[in-house]
Amino acid sequence: MPDYKDNDPMGWCGNPSRGAALGRPTISNGEPEGKMTLRRSYLNSGGYDRNGTYFGCGAPLYWFADEGGNVDGVLRAGHREQAKAKVLQIHPTARFYR
Repeated sequence: MPDYKDNDPMGWCGNPSRGAALGRPTISNGEPEGKMTLRRSYLNSGGYDRNGTYFGCGAPLYWFADEGGNVDGVLRAGHREQAKAKVLQIHPTARFYR
């Protein structure tokens, strides 16, 4: 099962002493393998996630990743079903579980 910390950028340019990372990289190496995880990633009032990565304020942030490690990314959506629809636009073969 994928973990949100798996592809944590670990600070600005990979160096936490230089400050917070701005967002996180999207990994898209082909189609998803296995089931897709889709979870809301809560941000604090300053726009930082639990890893200390900066995303800014705005619509809720959702993280998605597959079991095989081919796909890992984040997107903004108003609610989970909207986030799921956005992931399906990118990866039409994705299957989800909670």
